Amino acid sequence: MRSTVDLFSGCGGMSWGFHSHPAFEIVGAADAQVAKPSSNGSTRCNETFFAATGVNPVDVDLSKISPKGLSKKWGVSNVDVLISCAPCTDFSKKNAENYIVDKKRNTLVGRSFDFIEHFEPTVFIMENVAEMLFGKHKHHAENLISNLESIGYSVAKDVHNLAGYGLPQLRERALIIAIKDVDSSLPKITINNPEKYRTVRDTISHLCEDGNDIAAGQSHPDDPIHTSPGFQPINVQRVKRIPKDGGSWSSLPDSLKIKSMLKKNRRPGSYPDIYGRMVWDEPARTITRECGNLGNGRYLHPEKDRLVSVREMSLLQGFPEDYPFRGNRQNMYNQIGDSVPPSISMIIASHVDEILTNAS
Repeated sequence: MRSTVDLFSGCGGMSWGFHSHPAFEIVGAADAQVAKPSSNGSTRCNETFFAATGVNPVDVDLSKISPKGLSKKWGVSNVDVLISCAPCTDFSKKNAENYIVDKKRNTLVGRSFDFIEHFEPTVFIMENVAEMLFGKHKHHAENLISNLESIGYSVAKDVHNLAGYGLPQLRERALIIAIKDVDSSLPKITINNPEKYRTVRDTISHLCEDGNDIAAGQSHPDDPIHTSPGFQPINVQRVKRIPKDGGSWSSLPDSLKIKSMLKKNRRPGSYPDIYGRMVWDEPARTITRECGNLGNGRYLHPEKDRLVSVREMSLLQGFPEDYPFRGNRQNMYNQIGDSVPPSISMIIASHVDEILTNAS
């Protein structure tokens, strides 16, 4: 089997495709489990990674540990596949400050090259937000690609809407696949017609049927990961007033709107998704690490007066229905939003295996 290591491994989204493929073996993972740049809280993602794969990630700061030091911790030297999905928060267009400030964490994209030089993988893989390749601070990726090409890697790169690969979510992501001494390519989109995209209904409707449904603040007795947070009284009122199947805060009376919604200089159409419900017969909007908070996106259930549960959110993010998340409810929402969809990583793993098999 081809040895595979995962930097910034999270809860195992990218590793899952390689772990579940018979041609690959995960032999090392690393993640500092940082919930936010401004927080000391832990995502506890390494517990989930271990439960899912049997590999225990090392808890280290990848901006500080040397490649040699990480190699020693893993007991691994050369590898076949190196995955490095560096944090995307400081590239993302969702944060207006990112259009101006090039934050330190963006250097982790280039830092990946230090580990490539040490471990000498045949294949290097990186996934991130679209802005990593085409945004204000794209020079980090451009420098990484230039360095890869200078030592003999063929680099394929592009941005795709992952709904085109069957994910029931509108999620634009950049992908880099670099292969040593072999022509690289990216997996081909399989669904070109948006009308054929998988929908919220296709994915989670069975979990609100009789016997499977839960209310806000409840967990299902047969699946504790099918759990949804409770609301403060003011939010109970808000949620009940938001129209089913796609409604949002714009339908609320002024007495229930938060201050930012009432600003006179607010741009028309701004904040379209906060306090919003998903739409049954469309893919979900992009799921982020803040998906456990109704004020951060369109994360309300299409018809039930609750947030989409952890289990439902994980299915919309392409996880298997029995994926063994660990940590508290907020940890699990964070892990899901931060992850590469496993359904996508399975496609990537199969594509890489095909390239390497044909080249041998």
